[in-house]
Amino acid sequence: MDFTRTLVAIDSQNPGVGEREIVAHLREVCATFGLPARVVEPVAGRPNLVVTVDRGPGRHLALSGHVDTKPVGDARDQWHTDPFELTVVDGDAYGLGSSDMKGAVAAMLLAMRRFAEDGPSGSLSLVLTADEEQGSAAGAQALAAGTSMPQIDAMVICEPSGITEPWEAMHLVSRGICCFEIDIRTAQGHSGLSPALGRNAVLVAADVLRAFESFQPTVSEPGRVPCDVTVNSGMLAEGGVAFGTWPGLCTVGVELRLVPGMDRDVVRAEIQSLAEEAAKGAAGVDVRYRPGSLGWMPAVELDPGHDVVAASQRAARRVLGGALAVRGYPGGTDASYFMRDAGIPTVTSLGPGWLSVAHGPNERVGVGQLSQAVDLYEALTGEYLRSGVS
Repeated sequence: MDFTRTLVAIDSQNPGVGEREIVAHLREVCATFGLPARVVEPVAGRPNLVVTVDRGPGRHLALSGHVDTKPVGDARDQWHTDPFELTVVDGDAYGLGSSDMKGAVAAMLLAMRRFAEDGPSGSLSLVLTADEEQGSAAGAQALAAGTSMPQIDAMVICEPSGITEPWEAMHLVSRGICCFEIDIRTAQGHSGLSPALGRNAVLVAADVLRAFESFQPTVSEPGRVPCDVTVNSGMLAEGGVAFGTWPGLCTVGVELRLVPGMDRDVVRAEIQSLAEEAAKGAAGVDVRYRPGSLGWMPAVELDPGHDVVAASQRAARRVLGGALAVRGYPGGTDASYFMRDAGIPTVTSLGPGWLSVAHGPNERVGVGQLSQAVDLYEALTGEYLRSGVS
């Protein structure tokens, strides 16, 4: 836990100060442990750290996690403890990034030290990324598109795998995303004449948002891991000019959390049709998608029958006392880039902590989960590397 305490004390908020200080510290720790580490910085000032130990012929497994955190933000006065000082209360350790995911980063490095000292034949890498909390452009996205990554046979991302219970599932789907805004245009005019002007843009926009609350977009080819689309209506809303003026423009934002097997053209046609139908001819409707991956980033899925899944389950039985449920992750992770762009079979989430406490005040991780994670990653590494020996 002392290692996690040190990492939590290093500010790596994103947006904010970023990853320079924490990567510099992790590099020093690697030197102390005798682990060969190199900084990979595709975007200036946004370093990633890749650590590789080669113990001879065999498979190459990677464990991965991000070193940035969400900002403390507007919730500072809601924290019961200092977010940059790991504080133990009733068996849980509170601090910014404790679950997401500095506790896991510490556990991965400690497990790698064990592997370097007494591991089986094969290679183990740690891929510690920047910028995950703001889209991964300086981290996994750049690493997957470049040539700085070692040849990796399989990867496990150690994001928190608990939602309400610790270790409640192993997640094999990294959900995608589709973010769009809808401009609703009606007649602007004097509010004293509103009966003659018809429904204003804000009222029509409310009708549109209500329609999207029950939207069920088509999943053209459902994947193998059970996973539902999440529709988040009303993520953004802006409209109105002033009292006395009947609004003629309102813009609202909607977010879809995508699952495997969704077709962009099919879903976009459904979005357009629903928005126009909800407006009922009372307004002009213009749908605009966010640029880049926010406008459409497909979900990715790992085959539940893959060797790295089987190795993870054997390790879970040994360390945690039983096999884990297999599910889709509620959000997206760096697996979206490592699996889709780099072609690395990737477990989306297998880590200590709870996603339900991330990104908000009083983030915490179970103290016992931290030591379990070290043992789990050591066991997983051995199970995967040894199973590849013929």
